[in-house]
Amino acid sequence: MPVQSEDFSPFKHQKNGTPGGIEIDLARAVAAKVGAPLGFKTLGVSEGRRGFLAGEVTIDCCLAKIWFPGPENDAAQVFSDPLYRLMEIWFFPPNMSFPIQSTKDLRDKRVAAIRGFTYPGQDDFGTRIDGDDVESVVKLILDGKADVAVLERHAAKYVIDRENLKVEFGPPYYDVMVGLRLHRSLAAWLPKVNKAIAELKAEGGIETIIRANMQ
Repeated sequence: MPVQSEDFSPFKHQKNGTPGGIEIDLARAVAAKVGAPLGFKTLGVSEGRRGFLAGEVTIDCCLAKIWFPGPENDAAQVFSDPLYRLMEIWFFPPNMSFPIQSTKDLRDKRVAAIRGFTYPGQDDFGTRIDGDDVESVVKLILDGKADVAVLERHAAKYVIDRENLKVEFGPPYYDVMVGLRLHRSLAAWLPKVNKAIAELKAEGGIETIIRANMQ
């Protein structure tokens, strides 16, 4: 499983060389129930996606199929049942919000986002300005370098609360159910993986892992 050297708390991080975060802990919990070993490789976002296609990494969390279109991805991947709902939200500098009905409203705007990630309708962004992590994306709007930012709700709340940053929450951008992305070489494991996910949901384990990583 890929894990970035950059801090993507609360989803993925490394502390003293030990991977952790919501996505790491969910993958660990599923692997433990399945009875399969889980190892980690330090890779950037783009490197991790290339490594997946090459079979160098064989599992990742927590992702949605719509993010990986095309025959090359289809030939390499299978997806588990959903683990939880991920929601991307718009964020603004304080008292500087504006209405966003669709991405077409952003054709003359500077949009801050995380480097290496793709977003629905991103071709409509007037200018895309990337940060390396959630905190740097938030600071792009606070420093006046972008008009609006797009971030996942858990990630944004974690950083905003931790750093006591003053931003204005905007409307939802989109939401999607996310699960484990398995390399097709592991397709035979999919029934066991889905059974493990169902057990985690029944036990309340997924919510427990998310809450623990938001603190």
